[in-house]
Amino acid sequence: MRKTPLAFVLATFVGIGGPAAAQVSCGDMLMPVVQLKQVSRGLSRYHSGLDLMAPYGSPVRAAAAGTVVFAGRYFGYGNMIDLRHADGTVTRYAHLSAFTPGIRPGAQVAMGAQIGAIGTSGHAHGAHLHFEVRMDGRAIDPKPFIALAVCTRGGPARELIEEARAPATVPASAAPAPVIEARPGGLLE
Repeated sequence: MRKTPLAFVLATFVGIGGPAAAQVSCGDMLMPVVQLKQVSRGLSRYHSGLDLMAPYGSPVRAAAAGTVVFAGRYFGYGNMIDLRHADGTVTRYAHLSAFTPGIRPGAQVAMGAQIGAIGTSGHAHGAHLHFEVRMDGRAIDPKPFIALAVCTRGGPARELIEEARAPATVPASAAPAPVIEARPGGLLE
């Protein structure tokens, strides 16, 4: 199996070590949801990713910088976004309730940029994010890429945590932007 340079960095993780401080990152990736709870065991014969439970409407952020290759409704995944990263790895975000303005194929997304919101679209029982990592068109287990490390450094990661915990605001009118930056944005229903 080909190795990827992408490294998931997570402070602690429900089911692996306690409550998540999901936006903490010391590496090339971060977890896409704050205040999450793992509700699946990851890749199996019947399931192609991790289900991360969070309150309906919670921000979903890009785990790493990349290019949007798909944003729309896709069968049982419901509202879904696929991001292709520099090494060809794709991260998938499914069951979203909304997309952030400007999220469309070809858009460049920064690590930590809000791309959508937790939802129940598609075949979903309760609000959660279905998160996948795909290589060469196949889903791979994301768990081996989760570094069980505590990152206590300040800087941009800490700012993202504080922003993510702040109440979400929806602007009256939001114009799509060609590049989505690592800041909370409005959502389209």
